[in-house]
Amino acid sequence: MLLLITQTSLVAAGRVDLHRRLGIAGFLLGCLMVILGVWAATDSLVRAAGPPGRDVRAFYIVPLMAMVIFATLLAFAFRARRNPAEHKRLIYIATTALLLAAVSRWPLAVVNRKPPMAALFTYFFLLTLASYDLWSTRKIHRVTLWAGAFVIILQQSCYPIGQTGAWHAFASWVQTHAR
Repeated sequence: MLLLITQTSLVAAGRVDLHRRLGIAGFLLGCLMVILGVWAATDSLVRAAGPPGRDVRAFYIVPLMAMVIFATLLAFAFRARRNPAEHKRLIYIATTALLLAAVSRWPLAVVNRKPPMAALFTYFFLLTLASYDLWSTRKIHRVTLWAGAFVIILQQSCYPIGQTGAWHAFASWVQTHAR
C-alpha cells in the first residue's frame, strides 16, 4: 500500500521518470508477493489453519485465486505501462483484489471471517472506480469493465469450486506433498 501511495504521489508531482524506475521494482515486488502468497496459503493448508469453522481444503482456493487474479492483472498492468489510463486502472483493480483478506478481518460482524461478504464489500472500490470513470469521461473505461468483471467472476467462483470433489482431491494432494 505504501508503494501504491508513493507511486501515485510521484506521478502527481510530475516525477514520471522516478515512477517508472520504481515501477520496475514494484513489478518485481508484485511477482514476489504472488510466490509468497501461494507459499503462505499452502503452509496454512498443511497446518490446517484456515478460518474457524471452515473446511481448510475448500478455503485453499480463496488465497490461491487472489494470487491468480493479482498476477494476471499485474502482468497486464506491466504490459500497459505506456498507457496511463489502462495502467492505473489495472494496478488499482489488482490492489482491490487483494483487499479480501484485510476486509474479512475487520471487526464488523457483517464481514468478519465471512469471505463471501467481505468480497462483496470490496466491490465498493470497483464501484468507486466506475463512478470516477463516469464522472471524468462520461463512460466506464473498458479496462474497468473487463478487469472488474474478471475479479468478480473469479472471486465468486471460488466458493462453488472449493466445494467440489475435484478441488478437494487437488487440495489433499497439495496438503500431502507440501508436508
